[in-house]
Amino acid sequence: MCGGRGSRLAPITNAIPKPLIKIHEKPILWYVFLTLFKYGFRRFIFPLGYKGEMIKEFVAQEFKDRECKLMFFDTGVDTPIAQRLGKVKNTIPEHDDFFLINGDTLFDFDIQSMYKFHHERSALLTLSSTDYISTYGIILEEGNQVKDFVYGSKVSRIFMDKDCAVEGYRNAGFTWLNKDALQLVDLAGCSNFEDALIREVVKTGRAYHYRIGGNWFPVETPKDLNIINGVGKIKHPIERYLVELRKNLL
Repeated sequence: MCGGRGSRLAPITNAIPKPLIKIHEKPILWYVFLTLFKYGFRRFIFPLGYKGEMIKEFVAQEFKDRECKLMFFDTGVDTPIAQRLGKVKNTIPEHDDFFLINGDTLFDFDIQSMYKFHHERSALLTLSSTDYISTYGIILEEGNQVKDFVYGSKVSRIFMDKDCAVEGYRNAGFTWLNKDALQLVDLAGCSNFEDALIREVVKTGRAYHYRIGGNWFPVETPKDLNIINGVGKIKHPIERYLVELRKNLL
């Protein structure tokens, strides 16, 4: 999915779409594509929207020598995710599984293990989660007394106020889906695809959750760009991975 405007990264995205913003001299989408290719993906579907022609031109030129199938569809500017999927679903074989991701997230984890988890359970949907690394700092309190204040620490679990017995996990945005799941929602009229689809699949008992390891970093704000490019005091492990990946693939 790479059709959004990326308005939180304006004015950069006034000129180019967010997936083409450069990280260590290469566009975000360059890392995304090559990471997927490394894990064995050979069919890629791009539901395009905002400045989609720029994305199509970059991918078609940059990866023309890769043995894979590239499919591009103009799904319209400002089209919701559900409608974008509705416009490309006929390219996905019936009853088949597909991997749904965003084109603005840097990552490296064992996607094949996640698929094995999904497939062995005959899941309709398998969500992914990751630790949250706080860049604002975490207040550690015990008995109404502050015990510590830390930066860069991982938060692996979240407890909801309404039900402290239920643990929450941060959605990483990587989803294995079986095409049959799309029949559970009205793609043409769905305003919040993730919320509607997940709730419907949960009712079937065929929704699962997979904890990913490795690296994960969504690029959403100028602050994220600074972090991933090593600007400032906050360092993220994926920066080192991206430097190595770029060096190995050039």
